[in-house]
Amino acid sequence: MMHHSTDDSEPDGAMPVQQRDDSASSSDSASAVSNHTITITVYHGSSDHHLHVPQHATFGDVKKALVLETGLEATDLKILFRGDEKDDAEQLQAAGVTEGSVVVLVDEPNKGVDHVEPPPVMTEEIAKAIAAVLAVSGEVDELSDRVGALEAAVDGGTIVAVKEFDMTAELLMRQLLKLDGIKADGEARLQRKAEVRRVQKLQEDVDTLKARCYRAKPQL
Repeated sequence: MMHHSTDDSEPDGAMPVQQRDDSASSSDSASAVSNHTITITVYHGSSDHHLHVPQHATFGDVKKALVLETGLEATDLKILFRGDEKDDAEQLQAAGVTEGSVVVLVDEPNKGVDHVEPPPVMTEEIAKAIAAVLAVSGEVDELSDRVGALEAAVDGGTIVAVKEFDMTAELLMRQLLKLDGIKADGEARLQRKAEVRRVQKLQEDVDTLKARCYRAKPQL
C-alpha cells in the first residue's frame, strides 16, 4: 500500500510542472500577439525592399535590417516616413507605420562631418542659356495673354475662327522648338524645363478651347 501511495503522489507532484508549461505556452501566445509582424516597403533609389518586421520594432531596427540587405553603413543612412526623418529610437507603431506602409531610405555619406554644399557654378554658357530662356519666356507671356483672350471669347459664346486657334498653336510650337535648341545646364536647364511645361499647358488649353468652340458647330 505504501508503494501504491507513493505512485499516486508522483503524478500529483508532476501537475505543477504541467501547469507551469501551460502558463509558459500562454505567455508565448501573448508574446506572439504583441510581436505581430508587419510587411513594409522600403524605397532606396531605383530599388525597393520588402521587410517583415515586428510591429513594435524601431526605425533603428529597420536600419539594421537594411544594412544586411544593402551592405551600406548604418551611420550613412536616414529613414523618411511621410516626408519626415525618423529617429532610430522611435517605434514604427508610434509613428503610424502599419501593414503595407512605405518608408524611404536615403544615403548620406559622411553624415557626421559638416558638409557645406558648394554654391552652384554660374558659367558664361549657363548665363547665356538663362538669357535665351528668358527671351522665350517673354514671348510665351504674350501668347499666354492671347490664349486668355481666346478663352474669354469662347466663354462669351463667340465663335472664333479656326485659324485663330491654329495660329496660336503654331506660335506655341515655335517657342517649344526655340527652347529645344537651347543647350542648358544647371539653373538654365531647370528654367528651360519649367518653360517647356508652361508652353505645353498652353497648347492643351488651345486644343480644349477649340473643341469647346466647335462642339457640334461647323468650322468657319
